[in-house]
Amino acid sequence: MGMEMDLSPQLAKKAYGGDGGAYYSWSPAELPMLREGNIGAAKLVLKKDGFALPRYSDSSKVAYVLQGHGVVGIILPESEEKVIAIKKGDAMALPFGVVTWWYNKEGADELVVLFLGDTSKAHKSGQW
Repeated sequence: MGMEMDLSPQLAKKAYGGDGGAYYSWSPAELPMLREGNIGAAKLVLKKDGFALPRYSDSSKVAYVLQGHGVVGIILPESEEKVIAIKKGDAMALPFGVVTWWYNKEGADELVVLFLGDTSKAHKSGQW
C-alpha cells in the first residue's frame, strides 16, 4: 500500500515581507506532495509602488498573474534585460537561471503573482 498523502488545501505561509508587500510559500515539510513531485509553489503580493528586488531562479517555473497589473524585469543569462507590462491573467514561463524583479507601478490593487515550477534541480527539492 502506498504512502498516505494529505491533499487538503493549505494556505501559504509568509516567508518575508515589509511595507511594499510580501512573499509567501508553501512548505514541502507541511505538504510532502510538493517534495515528492519536485514542485515549488509561492506567491508574491506587492502593494501600490511595491518592488521585489532582483532574484535568481534555480528552477524553471511559471509565473501567473492572479490580480492587478505592473511590470516585470527579466534577465536571461547572456542577454539584455527585458521589461514587460503584466496584468491579471498573464502567464510567463521563466527558465532556470533567469533573474527577475517585479514592480506594482501604478496599481490601485495589489499585484499578486503565483509561481509554480519544477524544483528537481533546485538547491532544496520542493522549494525555491
